[in-house]
Amino acid sequence: MSSLYQVKLKLTCSDLTLLKRFEEELKPFLDERSSYSFLRMPTRSHLKTVLRSPHVNKKSREHFVLDVHSSVYTIKDPSNYCVKGLLRRLKSWSGGEYVLSFCERYGQRK
Repeated sequence: MSSLYQVKLKLTCSDLTLLKRFEEELKPFLDERSSYSFLRMPTRSHLKTVLRSPHVNKKSREHFVLDVHSSVYTIKDPSNYCVKGLLRRLKSWSGGEYVLSFCERYGQRK
């Protein structure tokens, strides 16, 4: 790939320890192959409220909280070997989601 492109990788997971463990596996690979920047995004919390009983005691409710942790890697000047290795590592990752986008360096996403 030419130097006009960069790769953005966004990792999201509900378990923070799982996300950190995958980041520790990913950092040595990226340190060897290319320059990158890392940004941890704020935790998003979703509160879900459920009625305990559908008929009586309407004030009796149960609350569930789902926290979503995410981080973003921006890889500058990736080589083909770097992208293939990154895809191989992402294929083996389970327990979360990832979004891989190829961007022009100073323009719109493709």
